[in-house]
Amino acid sequence: MLCYARLAARVIKEILTDDFVLGVTSVDDELFVLLHRHDTQVTVYSINDYKLLRHLNVPGFEPDVNNYITSCVRHKCLYMSDRDNCFIHRYDLANSATSKWSVSGKPCGLSVTPSGNLLVTCQYPGSSNKLVELNADSGRRMREVVLQSDVVYPWHSVQLTTGQFVVCHSDGYTKDGLHRVCVVGDDGVVTLSYGGQYGSEVGQLYGPCHLAVDKGRQVIFVADEWNDRVVLLSPSLEFVRCLSERMPRCHRLYLHEATRRLFVVTPRTGDRSVTVIKL
Repeated sequence: MLCYARLAARVIKEILTDDFVLGVTSVDDELFVLLHRHDTQVTVYSINDYKLLRHLNVPGFEPDVNNYITSCVRHKCLYMSDRDNCFIHRYDLANSATSKWSVSGKPCGLSVTPSGNLLVTCQYPGSSNKLVELNADSGRRMREVVLQSDVVYPWHSVQLTTGQFVVCHSDGYTKDGLHRVCVVGDDGVVTLSYGGQYGSEVGQLYGPCHLAVDKGRQVIFVADEWNDRVVLLSPSLEFVRCLSERMPRCHRLYLHEATRRLFVVTPRTGDRSVTVIKL
């Protein structure tokens, strides 16, 4: 964690795309960028030199600003959430086969658990919000974690090596309610939290909407969208630092641990770029 407190992060690349970017992930040596369009929704780049390789089409996937993407290296596949239609789309990279899983509630953020299953952050308007774990191959529901009542509008969650979950939640850009990152147990009860009422001082967030976790150091990167910054937190949710570069409206993150690069989606160039930061 100390290395993050002292290290000067620097921008090394801006990947320019031809549409609004909804998320970034990778499998092996390929980078996958989800775009806001109705065909060839995923653009594939080399993870090494960012050269454009090809485009992927996900039949039936309807892009929206609240949809997310993640990937599983073990199963060689992509997952995309379709919040408004309550589906998860799975794309098999080996044979381009696709499948669609129905999810109760509105699925938002996606991540892969240490056991290789898919963790879906679901918003249930008028009811308890939940984390839903789905089998990686079949989409069968393995378990649900009902979040305590003040965790409203959860956007993304990641399971930690401790078995607990880190969750970010806020009511978008509104100044009402709580803007927090929380650690919750498998009973959905908050054990640690960072943030509260909106603000930009240390201990405050404004629109936290996406997370990336360094699995080795368990440092948590937070896309603090309406504060135009990425916040780094310790495993105990103590403030470490903000990245030195300003990140206007950052709303998606992806950490490529092998190369120590953080991919940040910002509207810096008309909502059509991915900023690559060397850590």
